Amino acid sequence: MAKRFGTTPSVADRGALATRSVNLRPAWSVVGWVYLVAHVFFAETAGLAYIYLPHAWVESPPGVLPVPSNLIYRALCGLWSHWDGQWYLTIAQHGYRTPTATAFFPLYPLAIHFLGASTALGGILVSWAATAVACWMLYKLTALDFGERVAWFTVMAFSFFPTAFYTQAVYSESLFLALAISAMYCLRTRRYWPAGILGGLAVLVSMYGILLAVPLAWVIFRQHGLRLRKFWPVAMIPLGILLYMGYLTPLFHYPLVFEQAQSNWGRHFAFFWQTLWQGVVTAYQSASIALSPAALFHGGIPQPVAMNFYNFWFAVYGIVVLIVSLRWMPTYLWLYGGLALLVPLTYPAQGVPLMSMPRLLLEAFPIFVATGILLDRYPRARLAYFTASLALGTLFVSLFATSHWVA
Repeated sequence: MAKRFGTTPSVADRGALATRSVNLRPAWSVVGWVYLVAHVFFAETAGLAYIYLPHAWVESPPGVLPVPSNLIYRALCGLWSHWDGQWYLTIAQHGYRTPTATAFFPLYPLAIHFLGASTALGGILVSWAATAVACWMLYKLTALDFGERVAWFTVMAFSFFPTAFYTQAVYSESLFLALAISAMYCLRTRRYWPAGILGGLAVLVSMYGILLAVPLAWVIFRQHGLRLRKFWPVAMIPLGILLYMGYLTPLFHYPLVFEQAQSNWGRHFAFFWQTLWQGVVTAYQSASIALSPAALFHGGIPQPVAMNFYNFWFAVYGIVVLIVSLRWMPTYLWLYGGLALLVPLTYPAQGVPLMSMPRLLLEAFPIFVATGILLDRYPRARLAYFTASLALGTLFVSLFATSHWVA
């Protein structure tokens, strides 16, 4: 059982867990096969949906149109740059030309640019490589505290989560997870400086990276008390956002322009209970649309309100799983998971209060560790979880491929 204030299950087991070895060859095989099967499942489903299902119309960033290409390329690669993907590719090609673009942090498009291929294929290659790292580090991190069996269930739960396809799209979730989970692994193994540096890099991918400072500071405090010099690694994490602000200031004359850009999506502060209540109301109002394939796959301009029903239930899932796992989850993981879930609950969008919740749960990756624990302890839950995940994953990736709003 996880120790409530530390990172190990018990004081007596600290040494054993810190030195527990993972059998690398079988572990690589297991993680590799799960990774491959999940990616093939989402890629094949998306390609078939793109070819056979009705498409919606979606606007690209101002002045940018999708590159003309043949059907095979669009079905295999082009579809993965829908929505935010067009923003990331535009930044990779041209940099930050508008204030709205600053809502998309720089390290992911920079990685695409350095690859030398600022195209959908280049973004996919970055995402696939980063997701492989994220899966492996998630396995290693979970195995330290809960053993290889729970680690296997955790990677399975993550890889087949209904919105896991975003980790192979031209979206930043893959790179963020690779850096954030690696930072947590370094924290768990008491390598605080690498944890801080990786956390600072994660901030340059997503604002969620700033939350990594909390578990890092907590663990250092529990291990070393208030010896201030021990907290220097924590400063590496906000340094990432300071670097981004320093870059933006001469361009737009306002260091927090990226926060201001969020208003373009109608986001604003609210207490989490207000957001949840709005989520209940909008879920009820959108239920008939959400459960109608004809309404979901309509032509014309996509309607994000159709996802309100699913957004609410994904929020409920994240909250319930974190609460139930409180008795087992190490505090450093639970702190980050809770804070990462709290962010979208306190920053709703107008008309779609829980906008992107199914995708943002990926950022709160300890939810998958909690899910892995529950799947290990309760065998009857496995069929329900993976049946629901595959069904919803098929629906969501099909909607994404056909330019309908998902998350």
